[in-house]
Amino acid sequence: MNTMVRTLLVSMAVMIAGLGLSQSGPSEAAEWVHEGMAEEGKITAGFRVGPSFATQDSGVSTVGPLINFQGMYDINRWFRIGMILEWQRHGVDVGSGGVNTVSILPVNLEYRPGHFGPFVPYVTTGIGVNVNTHDVSDSFAWRVGGGIDYALTNLVSGAPKGLTLNVETAWKRNHASGDLSTMGLLFGVRHTF
Repeated sequence: MNTMVRTLLVSMAVMIAGLGLSQSGPSEAAEWVHEGMAEEGKITAGFRVGPSFATQDSGVSTVGPLINFQGMYDINRWFRIGMILEWQRHGVDVGSGGVNTVSILPVNLEYRPGHFGPFVPYVTTGIGVNVNTHDVSDSFAWRVGGGIDYALTNLVSGAPKGLTLNVETAWKRNHASGDLSTMGLLFGVRHTF
C-alpha cells in the first residue's frame, strides 16, 4: 500500500476515534451516544465523488476520479442493505487513453452501530463485478470501507431524517490483467426517505 493511502486510512481512524473522546464524563457521554440509527423500512440514496488511488504499481496512474451512486434499505436499527454503482478512471503508461472501471455491487451491507450527536459512523462491505475497458478483463469486485455521516437535519428516534453529508474511504478489489485494486476517498450527500 502506498504512503498516501496509509495516511488516508490513519486520518480516518483518528477522526472516528476522536468522536468519542470529546466528552468530559460518563454520564454526559451516555446522553450523547445513542444506540442504532437506521429506521426500519426507510430508503437512503446517495451521490459521492472523490479521488481513487491505485494500491499497486501496475502500469496505471496513481490517482484518478471516482463517482459513486448508492441506494440502501434500512433492515433494522443497525443494518442497511442495498447496491452501489461506481465509476473510476486511471491513465495507463502504455499507449493512449485510460482504464475505465464500472463496478456493479448489487449486494452491499452497512453496519451502523450508533450515533454521536449528529455524527453517524459505519462500516460497509459489498460484492459484485468490475467491468473494465482498454482490453482489460472483467473481474470479481469486493469492496470494504468505513465512513461517517453528518446529519444536517434533526435526529428523531435515533435516526437522521433527510439530508446527511458523507465521507467514506473504501478499498476495492480488481484483479484483472494484474492488480488494479484501488482505495477511494468519497465526499458527498445522502438522503433518507
